[in-house]
Amino acid sequence: MKIKRFLAKSMREAIRLVREEQGPDAVILSNRRVGSEIEVVAAVDYDVSLIQQVQRQAAQEAKEVFETPAAEKVVIEKSVAAAVPVITPEPIKTDNIEITQVREELSDIRRLMERQLAGLIWKDLKQSQPERVAVLSVLNDIGLDNELARQIAGEVPEDTDSERARFLPLGLLSRRIPVLKDDPVLEGGVIALIGPTGVGKTTTLAKLAARYAENFGTRDLALVTTDHYRIGAQEQLFTYGRLLGIPVHTASNSAELAELMTRLSDRKMVLIDTAGMAPRDVNLAAQFSELQGISKPIKTFLVMAANSQAGSLNEIVNRFGTTPLTGCILTKLDESTRIGGALSVAISHNLPIAFTTDGQKVPEDLQQAKADRLVIRAMQLVRQCPSEAEDTTLAVKFSGVTYANA
Repeated sequence: MKIKRFLAKSMREAIRLVREEQGPDAVILSNRRVGSEIEVVAAVDYDVSLIQQVQRQAAQEAKEVFETPAAEKVVIEKSVAAAVPVITPEPIKTDNIEITQVREELSDIRRLMERQLAGLIWKDLKQSQPERVAVLSVLNDIGLDNELARQIAGEVPEDTDSERARFLPLGLLSRRIPVLKDDPVLEGGVIALIGPTGVGKTTTLAKLAARYAENFGTRDLALVTTDHYRIGAQEQLFTYGRLLGIPVHTASNSAELAELMTRLSDRKMVLIDTAGMAPRDVNLAAQFSELQGISKPIKTFLVMAANSQAGSLNEIVNRFGTTPLTGCILTKLDESTRIGGALSVAISHNLPIAFTTDGQKVPEDLQQAKADRLVIRAMQLVRQCPSEAEDTTLAVKFSGVTYANA
């Protein structure tokens, strides 16, 4: 192991000197203020076990200093596996601007050390469990949530050969995806679609109507819109109704909807199109009240765009999930490059997927959801839009390091 001491006027300059002389693989062992300068001790060609031993010793020394009442030192401690990197600068008496600068520099070095430790852990994992690393890479390509990917990879036996490791995780993922076994359209009843603006609720409703009409005709089918916020949305549904030969009714409040549902009680299938609203829209509660005022049993499906980010989909489920959900419908698969995020959200919320849509054609572009087909579609998208992640990115995601916000 080659260890060298660097002196610089600031932490940022010290890090630059380390990178220039020892390269990106260097590890910063310690730093402290010496007079008006920052002293940094860095190493390259290091032994991991020795680094861990030094870091544990430094952590113990830092703890003793930290517990001294008169101490005015800042201790940054992060436990990763058996290693605990510690930074202990000398007391700094300066103005607010310099304090802010020092804090920024400490954040920089903390992130640097965390990334270095993540890289070490990932490198060790690649050597000791190459097949598990391959599994994580595949699941990452799909766009699956990090924690879910780790869980699936953890179920792959360590002695799994490379050929089986290609397909086993996909089977494990397929088992986790919740889907409705029965076709809710063929069952009949009352179905309402809810969801944010722009996800394709009205077009999806038309596809469901056409699916029912293909099997049972249009005599016992009716369409209802409660979207009194957007005239254009009503016109779109009326257009679909005329093309399909299905009557379309409107209801502007809960009383009108309840009365309308009473008049349509003889229909074997009633499809309700609701107004598209943002998850934080103040009118969302009123929309839920309208649906809950229906005396007849209702199946409510949340419509979500598969090309949305997982974080956005999580918020949508949390907000719209305040009304009882029968399941969800994933739209815009044809506009998606990855659907792992949508699958992760359905799995984490145990929200059954009923249908998927991948185009504007009515009713061709509507498919009943099947877990294995969704996994196949996810892999097809990876092949169509390959994006191989670098080792650094995978290390950050799957090393087990918890990163500080800066």
